[in-house]
Amino acid sequence: MQTTPQPSPPETARLRHWIANWIGANWIWHAKFLSGPETSATQTRRPGPRIPRALLKPAFPSLTDAAGAPTIEFDIEIDSHGDREDRVRAVPHTGHGLFGAPSAEVRITNLGTSSPLRDPDNTGALAIFVFRPGPGTDSPQCRIWICRNPVETDVADDLIGPVEPGFPAPWGSA
Repeated sequence: MQTTPQPSPPETARLRHWIANWIGANWIWHAKFLSGPETSATQTRRPGPRIPRALLKPAFPSLTDAAGAPTIEFDIEIDSHGDREDRVRAVPHTGHGLFGAPSAEVRITNLGTSSPLRDPDNTGALAIFVFRPGPGTDSPQCRIWICRNPVETDVADDLIGPVEPGFPAPWGSA
């Protein structure tokens, strides 16, 4: 009989601590598997993760569904990789939802070429985004964890629930 190896505490302690540290009443959580166009694996012109616009309105009050909505700049921390990106952009975008229906999204762009969010090796990785509105109108904090291996993905599934590929999942208190 073959058994599934259990993740060791040192392998998962950082992720468990990260999730426990950023849970809070004001945080907006979003988990998704990164796609090829988001990570530069398909050599798209404008890579960057996409997040449903409605989910981010509490963090970015100036986001609207109107044409010509403003681009918002903010800083992110990619804690899983010890990386900080200053002045990334949240760009309103209309993507294609399930069955090709239009969906209002925000694409995070202006990422450095060495950003883990643009790394083709992270295509298919589970990414957890947490946003917290800051003191200014559009100055939220953003923390990100990109699962680096199947063990971390399993731990995230255990702690936040399963995320299905192609179906981004809001999670948390917001």
